Amino acid sequence: MCMLTCKTITGDAPLYLINMIVPASTTAYKMRTNMRNSPDVPRTLYQTGDLAFSVAAGRLWNTFNQELLNATTLHNFKTRLRNYAIHKIQMFSTLTRTVKWTLFTAE
Repeated sequence: MCMLTCKTITGDAPLYLINMIVPASTTAYKMRTNMRNSPDVPRTLYQTGDLAFSVAAGRLWNTFNQELLNATTLHNFKTRLRNYAIHKIQMFSTLTRTVKWTLFTAE
């Protein structure tokens, strides 16, 4: 999903997917997300609408940090995405070990 979203935002995906993503700069409001080249996330009435590509891709892309979004090539994006995922996993495992240790020593 991450790679497809990257291809869509950079214009390397099929046209029907590119048309589903609306850049935030074309929306009516001037916000900080406009500077990040972030897609606009459409509102949905039901939870099933959250599964649409335009919603899921926008939400996923907006969760990434600026360093990841500044990748200029697809290969560069893949490398940064891998490093981002490894960092998140390491943070989660450290947090889990800390919580387990705290629970273990509290008894």
